[in-house]
Amino acid sequence: MSTEEMSATPATMSRRGFLKLAAGSALGVAMLSMPSFALARELEVKSRQLKPVMYDAIPQNAIACGQQAPLIEGCYRSILGYAEKIHDAGLRREVTDLIQNPSLRFLQEYSSPAARHRIYIQLTNQGLVDAAKTDEAHFFPVSDGKIQEFRTAPGSGYGSHHPYPGGLATHVNANMHITEAVCNTYRDVFMYNVNRDIAFGAELLHDIAKPFVFAWQKNGRSLQEYTIAGTGSHHIFSIAEIIYRGFPADFVVAQACAHEAPNSAKGNESVAGWLKAAAMIAGKDPFAYGLLNKIGDGIRDPHRQEGYIVHLGDHDWVLSSPAAQKSVAILKEIAKRDYGMSAADLEGARFNHFRNYIGSQLSYMFLNMLAAEPNGEKLIAAQVHKVILK
Repeated sequence: MSTEEMSATPATMSRRGFLKLAAGSALGVAMLSMPSFALARELEVKSRQLKPVMYDAIPQNAIACGQQAPLIEGCYRSILGYAEKIHDAGLRREVTDLIQNPSLRFLQEYSSPAARHRIYIQLTNQGLVDAAKTDEAHFFPVSDGKIQEFRTAPGSGYGSHHPYPGGLATHVNANMHITEAVCNTYRDVFMYNVNRDIAFGAELLHDIAKPFVFAWQKNGRSLQEYTIAGTGSHHIFSIAEIIYRGFPADFVVAQACAHEAPNSAKGNESVAGWLKAAAMIAGKDPFAYGLLNKIGDGIRDPHRQEGYIVHLGDHDWVLSSPAAQKSVAILKEIAKRDYGMSAADLEGARFNHFRNYIGSQLSYMFLNMLAAEPNGEKLIAAQVHKVILK
């Protein structure tokens, strides 16, 4: 503001000068009256338990990393607790059995190369497998035939969400908390109850094939996943298993909705495609089973809400995928600076086992939260030093 405008009287002050003076006065008052916010909080829950290990003694086996993590054990117990909330005794028993022993019974139908070839060709001819993306050799994961425990499997592929040993347990436990909250919200706000047996059971089993698909390799990485019907094969194999075991149609449809809500023509068609592929693998007719509408381009009408709830509950990945990717990048810097890893180490088994153990103990979600705090990388390094001792 000019000297003339500051010394002007109300009679001589121009409208422009008055507005400038008024704005300046208002800003000063606003700054003086602005409230002070105390946003500090405890960054870590005090009950967190860790199992530190010397740097030279980091388990060179991913499964051992998951077995030694209090975080994973707690999540696994919580998951079994959610299974106990299923009221129907038969359904509760089947869900619990699959979690405790995630063997895929439908695989007994594909013990021969001829059987595996036949289903691959059938799905390819139906447009449910893109041969350019998934070749016959990788349609079923190439592994030693053993399926690991639920509690040691990663949450997803090695570059995706919760990709450490036991990540599946953290992922499903988080999903169950979300699913239960959605069910409670609809009860408390709209005053009705959805079928929690279906919502809980389908959410608990929606990734039951991940122990098979994401088997751990000697270099500390999980197997690469291929696609069936336009989605990760774990989704199709998970649906196929519950169809093969004879789970109710409404349960199967709800589980199939985990990756997409059937709230559009495209979404409905996607879910229908997954159900068709899974039913073919399970050796069942999806129409006779009651999974599809008469045309076969979507699920049966009217849609039950449980499938939508399972889809909502499976949205942990929206944050946990970028959280994992960003955390791994920071861990590489810490591994190089504080533990002397070479460029070759950072791209191989040494770093893989390092990040696996840290992920199982702390989770990448926790590390990602710390990264946004002042001196975030120092906070993360301090946590890493608690876990990996030099």
